Amino acid sequence: MPQFDDIDEAAGELRINGYTILNSGFSSSFLDSLKNGLDNVYAEQIKELGCESALLSINDADIARCMFAYDSNYLNVATTEPLMELARRFIGSQLVLMMQNGILNRPDRENYQAKWHRDLNYEHWTSSKPLAINALLCLDDFTFENGATYVLPGTQHVAPFPTDAFARKHERQIAAPAGSFLILDAMMFHRAGINRSGSVRRAVNHVIGLPFMAQQVDLPSALARRGMPEPTDPGIRNYLGYRWSPAADALDWRARRLPNK
Repeated sequence: MPQFDDIDEAAGELRINGYTILNSGFSSSFLDSLKNGLDNVYAEQIKELGCESALLSINDADIARCMFAYDSNYLNVATTEPLMELARRFIGSQLVLMMQNGILNRPDRENYQAKWHRDLNYEHWTSSKPLAINALLCLDDFTFENGATYVLPGTQHVAPFPTDAFARKHERQIAAPAGSFLILDAMMFHRAGINRSGSVRRAVNHVIGLPFMAQQVDLPSALARRGMPEPTDPGIRNYLGYRWSPAADALDWRARRLPNK
């Protein structure tokens, strides 16, 4: 009989149910540092634009984009081995990080993420094989009171959104402890719940997919613009998109394929 481990079980749940919960193994002190980092990065990104009203005007408030270009702890999150191994077993060996966004779900503000959506945005078609996952690291406990994520199982296999009545009947809210990843097939419809607690609920979302799909932000360029060091590990470089970015010209295309490149 073949031997199965926790990653295999999680991958099986993801294939059939469209979602699973994976323990990150992160310590409570590290999670606290990530929560502080999320608040700090969001404040910095507001300063970059001049005011938060600019974010509100484009429905992008309470989202901190491209986190690890501002805080290197978030690169550790995006490359943690349990997440990477699950992604490899579910999607395949060649992966690219398409986005990493910090999310603040406040009890006193309308949340744009509370609408049904897919994390492969604007892609209303499906595939016989998985294309991508989204992995939401819970920095706080996700509870029914503070707006834990709702999923609509089965919709990763069906292109159009079903009726509202179907969604109300079959939606499922997923409570998850701090330090766990809520992982979805990226073609599954899901939404944030309404935060009815008195506290902010924080998370950081990743979309990891096959390399033929474009990144939300050019991650190598984002790191370079902020003076962050390039990773040296070849696997992480591929994962962040260094290998998959378009070549500058014919010479660059060929140089990338030469031995030891």
